[in-house]
Amino acid sequence: MSDVLFGKVIGRGMERICYANPNNPKTCFKVSRLGHDVQSRREIHYFNFLKKRNISADFLPTYYGFKKTNEFLIIEQELFVSDDSTRAMLLGDYVKQASEAEIAQLELKLKEIKNEMIQKNIIISDIRPANMMVLEKSNEGLKRIVFLDGFGSPEFIPLPIYCPYFGKKKIERQWKKFCRYYYNEKQHG
Repeated sequence: MSDVLFGKVIGRGMERICYANPNNPKTCFKVSRLGHDVQSRREIHYFNFLKKRNISADFLPTYYGFKKTNEFLIIEQELFVSDDSTRAMLLGDYVKQASEAEIAQLELKLKEIKNEMIQKNIIISDIRPANMMVLEKSNEGLKRIVFLDGFGSPEFIPLPIYCPYFGKKKIERQWKKFCRYYYNEKQHG
């Protein structure tokens, strides 16, 4: 895998490496080796599912599609980085330096996101601070919270995606886990 082909490494997970797109500073590539691409295939399927049903949300990164080579499965999606007007950081890092007013604004936004997930039945299976990006606009405060990973449902028969009853149950379970991670980050911040 060549850094020249994909750009600079900006993240690593169990299955994938994330690269900046050298041809578009607003996107990145999530790259999996074929045969080790379960999560990527799930995410591609889920983003296409959402697109077909015209479901969107501000907390989802823009998905630009995928490409398959002889060796890799490559997802292109929106990239979040700091610039002159926006500060981007992982939610866990944000909580450690945020003021009480910023924490209150963050927690209100998190409640809104949870409610929208339930309303639209948007399934994210790995909700934790390390998989969430906070975007803050200069002089405006919190602009957006975006999930980076874990889109879709890993079950063999993904009932939560197709049935809002099971979707709500899964979303509630995921948020309960997230709250434990979040309060742990907040407490040690």
